[in-house]
Amino acid sequence: MSGWRLFGVVLALPLLFTVLVLLDVRRNRSGRGVGIELTEREVTLSGATDENSGMTARVRWAFEGESRQQWLSPDKLESLGFDLNDGRDAAPGRQNPRRQLQRRAFIVFELREGLPQSRLVPVDASVDRDEMLAKYPDRQTHLVTAGLVGLRRDLLPGQPQAVDGYVANIDPRGLHVPTELAARLREGGRRRSTFTITVRYGSQLEPWITDVR
Repeated sequence: MSGWRLFGVVLALPLLFTVLVLLDVRRNRSGRGVGIELTEREVTLSGATDENSGMTARVRWAFEGESRQQWLSPDKLESLGFDLNDGRDAAPGRQNPRRQLQRRAFIVFELREGLPQSRLVPVDASVDRDEMLAKYPDRQTHLVTAGLVGLRRDLLPGQPQAVDGYVANIDPRGLHVPTELAARLREGGRRRSTFTITVRYGSQLEPWITDVR
């Protein structure tokens, strides 16, 4: 390859990469749909208060114990790849006797009132994205996203062993707030204490913020 051709390829690569990224974003945001509305209970804002500075909305969810129910059955945990036989003979009083690696899954959260902190409660998980999207089609009440699920065992003296999953993280957890929408979250140079953010998840489960009020 001649020097000029190599020079042309080097110049074209960044442009090609940009085009591919834009096509991927367009594909993710294609189709019609509604967003889920999250408030200051489900979102923590981070970033400087200066109008020219960026802002990130970080999603938070209720701890599994706050909903007072087991959200993943033993069969469901095994379908995610956990070995429930591992650690059953551990001594009482220990937690997570044999730590297993967290498993990637598609996690479903439900907006549920009556909880002390976040209204986002984990209710289901699967390795099959399409299964979760079909099972929970209402995008205004349920949020489906990729993430990590861990295994937790509670071994207490005199009590039967309890096993459940917990949400270790979601991907992505931090959402970029566009500049024009970030301005609505500031009052007098400070971030607002109450707000509602509309988040839409695309066909590739990549979220973006569509409105703030």
